[in-house]
Amino acid sequence: LSKDFRKLFNVTFSSLLRKNELKSNARAFTGMGFLFLGNFLCIYLFPPAIAICAILYLILGDLFAAIIGISFGRIKIGRKSLEGALAMFAICFAIGSVLFWQVPLSEYVVFIGALTACLVELLGPKYVDDNLTIPLASAAALQIAFFRIGQPPPSP
Repeated sequence: LSKDFRKLFNVTFSSLLRKNELKSNARAFTGMGFLFLGNFLCIYLFPPAIAICAILYLILGDLFAAIIGISFGRIKIGRKSLEGALAMFAICFAIGSVLFWQVPLSEYVVFIGALTACLVELLGPKYVDDNLTIPLASAAALQIAFFRIGQPPPSP
């Protein structure tokens, strides 16, 4: 990216960026870039219902993991907290349960998807942004779980 574009980007989106993203060099990819890439790939690679679910796992699950983890997190696992991870699992499970309520054995599918999102958030590699890994890993897990129960994912 050019320095002028980077300067304009930083001024425009400074309230949405982290301090390390503002200070990084001109070639750095911010969390928003990974968010866009992860969501784009999810929409491109997976059926609509699975993509929607995985994107909501990222948006709402990651949000609640951060809020609960920062506010109430006592048990640390690496840089994250167990409380934040449990909040993410609960939110993701609730999202999946609402989206796939009409599917027989949806509890299995939802559990696998929510667990995958939670584990990627908690234990994911620190050199790859979770805005990329959470939607792709959870969408893949949902797709495999639907395959395992012999049901196609529902249409949105």
